[in-house]
Amino acid sequence: MSCQMEGNMDKLEQKKHEIDNLIITLAKKLSDVEFVQHILGSKAVEYKSTSVAVSYPALCILFSELELNFPNCGFDTAAHKYLEIVNYELGKISTGDISLFDGLCGVGFAANCMSNNGEYYQKFIENLNEYIVSIADKNISEYKSVPFNEFSYDIMYGLAGTANYLINFKSETKVKNTLLSILQYLTSICNTDESGIPKFAIRSDHSQLFHLANDPKVRYVNFGVSHGIPGILLVLSKSYESGIYFEDQLEAIKCLSNYISDGCVKIGDELFWETQKIIGFDGDKPVQSRDAWCYGTPGVAYSLLIASRILNDNEMRNLAIQSMKLSLKRLRDVVSPTFCHGLSGICCLARKFYEYTDDIYFKEMYAGIFEYILNSYDDQNSLGFKDTEFDKGKLVNKDEIGLLNGTSGVILTLLSCYRPVKTQWDSIFLL
Repeated sequence: MSCQMEGNMDKLEQKKHEIDNLIITLAKKLSDVEFVQHILGSKAVEYKSTSVAVSYPALCILFSELELNFPNCGFDTAAHKYLEIVNYELGKISTGDISLFDGLCGVGFAANCMSNNGEYYQKFIENLNEYIVSIADKNISEYKSVPFNEFSYDIMYGLAGTANYLINFKSETKVKNTLLSILQYLTSICNTDESGIPKFAIRSDHSQLFHLANDPKVRYVNFGVSHGIPGILLVLSKSYESGIYFEDQLEAIKCLSNYISDGCVKIGDELFWETQKIIGFDGDKPVQSRDAWCYGTPGVAYSLLIASRILNDNEMRNLAIQSMKLSLKRLRDVVSPTFCHGLSGICCLARKFYEYTDDIYFKEMYAGIFEYILNSYDDQNSLGFKDTEFDKGKLVNKDEIGLLNGTSGVILTLLSCYRPVKTQWDSIFLL
């Protein structure tokens, strides 16, 4: 090895050591329960203690990952403290919210990350899963009889998120039966009705997110991973790749991925997906969504990349790669270091694209985004990183601890760029 190469290796190891110290220092601040409770208590709205998106379960996940990377820092104790808070709060309420990002599936996901591959918290998880399965079975029946909308199927609040959690326990008979029922429900909406309209299209007057017109003839298809059909596609693909097979599964994957591919807007050299595709309404020209995990090209492209592996479809794979590269060049409306709508989500997606394609472009991009996120750290900020968002045309900075829009998701992303992921925390985002 040349002296120059030895020097570069020394610099790399020094840089890793510096980042480790930054992460450990910030994590120790987050391990202070009173400090965190002060941050949460300062919010204008009360955050649910069960919400992995914004509250304590995110810290359980963060500290379980940190414990496996830095075993002598007491991070397992910090994770346990926050799970105790969640459990105490659960004892005071009766909740039927089993959603992944706001409810009990998120709590179970956090406990599973803390379990050290099933060594700890097994009775807690077992009791939680029994309750989750009972509610999920009721939800499936209910969703078949009420107006269809995104919250019935999405990964944030709906059945796709429940399925994403239950896949972790597919070896348990009761869990697998409920999981299969959910996956079959999702599969049942992956075709067209007698008028040729996709069953996954949502009436504008039934939507929980968009209200274009109070007109039952106007429908839209949601193209976001967080609330739309790319999330369903990823759950069906993930179940297939984990060895769960059922009738019409591949047809549903093919139906969704073809519809998503056909929904790609091509204007000049640009490729992108809108937030939603309107059916039955002649609107203005297509408008790009922001380039993010939750909505926009990065998350959509990733869903096609995974589906193309299953379907052995090179044209779909090439569309996924090409559109992702264009998205990484423009990074439309991406201003926050956080995961959901910011740079952390894009960084993790670029890393996954590199893992699946070996295309050096994606390695260079996620390394560059990693540096950009790192440079946004400010030790004068309470949580090191700010969640930055446009609000009425102005940039607003917020202190958030959660996995979606907070420091927990940022720290986990940074760590994943130079250390192996040990708890598979990123699977909550279907990565």
